[in-house]
Amino acid sequence: MPDYTCYTFDEFVLDSHFRRWALADAPADQMFWNDWLRANPDKLDLVLAARQFVVQMQQAQDELSDDELDNELDRLKIARQQVSDEDKSGGRQEFMNWLFMAAAVVVVGIGTLVYVNQRPGDTPLAAYQKQAEQDAGPLREVTNETSSSQLVTLPDGSQVTLHKGSRISFPRAFTAKQREVFLVGEAFFSVVRRPKQPFLVYTNQLTTRVLGTSFTVRAYADDKEAKVIVRTGKVSVFTTPADKKPGEFDDKNPAFILTPNQQVTLDREEKQLKRSLVAAPEPVAVTSAQPQATVFDHTPVVSVFKKLETTYGIVINYDADLLANCELTAEFGTESMYEKLDLICRATDSRYEVIDAQIVIYSKGCRPAN
Repeated sequence: MPDYTCYTFDEFVLDSHFRRWALADAPADQMFWNDWLRANPDKLDLVLAARQFVVQMQQAQDELSDDELDNELDRLKIARQQVSDEDKSGGRQEFMNWLFMAAAVVVVGIGTLVYVNQRPGDTPLAAYQKQAEQDAGPLREVTNETSSSQLVTLPDGSQVTLHKGSRISFPRAFTAKQREVFLVGEAFFSVVRRPKQPFLVYTNQLTTRVLGTSFTVRAYADDKEAKVIVRTGKVSVFTTPADKKPGEFDDKNPAFILTPNQQVTLDREEKQLKRSLVAAPEPVAVTSAQPQATVFDHTPVVSVFKKLETTYGIVINYDADLLANCELTAEFGTESMYEKLDLICRATDSRYEVIDAQIVIYSKGCRPAN
């Protein structure tokens, strides 16, 4: 296996192992590159740009005619014959650069395509970072190369728990207009509330906008999905097209407003956002280290649902008139929210379903107590 730590953009594009991962993403290749990127987090931007280039070139293959491919092969043969005659300084290097472009065209299998300047520094995220540096000065960059999470304090006092193999960049002093940070990987944010100075987290495909809250952004370069998970407060999440700078809306994807225990997932292949509840909703506000038991004694089930809504910050939809005669006698302690819902539904001959990050209760109602 070659030493990829020294590879350039061009070498990644031409490497068959790398292209196989970019195009097929087999489990064995995915495992290798996931481990390699965790061990080499400083290469994330380079690998992401090279992988994106390979995918774009493959997608263009179907647009080529046989004549175009034959013409490119003929040009490559001529180039091979002439390369031995190009010995002058500068001229030889320029010709070799052209030869590489032709070779890359043939090896990747894309025919006559213009070699676009999709270098690591020219990705939308990196390009906007350059613009941010012009506005706010050089960005400070923190990369977590340890085996555990790392706490980073931002200029406004907000705190970021940066997961291993992740990187965050931010100005040494935020502008008065807004607070902008750039993330590659995963981090948990606890943001100081400043309504007049919005806080924005940029990744290559997602923008998260908040005023003051706590949430997680997960956007590793090699993952098939990117996620934003809200712990407290509200955030707005939207995608940004590849041809626009971070922070600009995608007309094809609506923005989502997320509240506690909600998450939004971006499927990178389908390029669609989907909102849902987190796998294990937690109480919005915990008053003590040990959760106290909650006792219900012939309590109207509508009141129980309202209690759950307040506790978890999740909307529960139900027919209050239909459930008017339903009561619950139970004691809840450390059960999960879903376990509590299961118990309530069994006691009232009901069922529930999670739809678009909300809970919908279906019930036939209850007979009046004698």
